[in-house]
Amino acid sequence: MLLRAEPIGHPPSRRWIIQDIKKKTVWDGEKFVEDWENGRLYAHPSDACSDMADILKEFYSGLGPKRTLVVPIEIEVYGSAKPSKIARYLYQAAVLNMRTHDYGNGPGECLVLPTIHWGKIREINESALETDVDFDLGLEGSDEDE
Repeated sequence: MLLRAEPIGHPPSRRWIIQDIKKKTVWDGEKFVEDWENGRLYAHPSDACSDMADILKEFYSGLGPKRTLVVPIEIEVYGSAKPSKIARYLYQAAVLNMRTHDYGNGPGECLVLPTIHWGKIREINESALETDVDFDLGLEGSDEDE
């Protein structure tokens, strides 16, 4: 199952609908249907993505225990806006685009569901690049788990 939050309409009336890319069906709030007119509309892509995560968790329920990983994302801000205003701006303007149509829902028999918690934004004094020890991802070679 590969899902996508598909934009419908034009701003300022744009809405999003959840599409199963493989079956070309849409989510009506309870099940996938062929008639796009019956698809559930979402005001924001994040709302659609939240439901997509729930649908995928149900679909892949037999994969095993959940693990949680954290990846730092730095945001450089020039100016005096408060972190809460920056978080609101990022929630509205930023998009985390997963290329599931190219790479699937995760490596091997995994479901990977990233979430950005904009409400947990905090200011730091130094860049993570200056303080943290990185590890080699091995992106040049093959994946050891494959």
